[in-house]
Amino acid sequence: SFVMCGPLDWLLYILSVPFFIAFLTIPDCDHPYFTNMFKQIYYVSFVMCILWIGVLCHYMVEWAHEVAIILHLDPIVVALVVLATGTSIPDAIGSMVAAKNGEANMAISNAVGSNVFDILLGLGLPWVLSGLIKGEDMTVKRDGIIEYVGILFGTVILFLLILIAFRWKMNSTVGGAMFALYVAFVIYCLVKADDVSE
Repeated sequence: SFVMCGPLDWLLYILSVPFFIAFLTIPDCDHPYFTNMFKQIYYVSFVMCILWIGVLCHYMVEWAHEVAIILHLDPIVVALVVLATGTSIPDAIGSMVAAKNGEANMAISNAVGSNVFDILLGLGLPWVLSGLIKGEDMTVKRDGIIEYVGILFGTVILFLLILIAFRWKMNSTVGGAMFALYVAFVIYCLVKADDVSE
């Protein structure tokens, strides 16, 4: 099968080798070797997955910040487009699997619950730890934040209006409308970033 692979397949395979090696530290819960060694091996697998997610997210943020500096991009835009997309892919996959199985309520709940988690715990926990460790308040720069929070509220309202307009039925038209709104959001962020850089 390797003989039939094209150059792009080889490149992706070579780039993925470090991840294959790194993820060997995550025990396979279904493998008899690990289950015979330790009955609750899934605890170890879960903890190792969380550790690797933390490590990968840390470097994703650091490298995205460096790329933003090199390309003279607004860090807020990089966070809204690149980081948000990278960290939301697992949630999107979960929602797609649920939607594919006909569980529209589960797909919506997953998306809503993920955003509530990101906003309340994803922001709250670091601020708690920072306050406990540094003993001082963190100052939030308001440049563009209020505008994007308004966009967030607008997104929720538009989402409800779309569901009401289609009588609470999820179909390809609803999905297409939501996808179009996201594309419009990304275009708006990029255009605004270009205006700021000029």
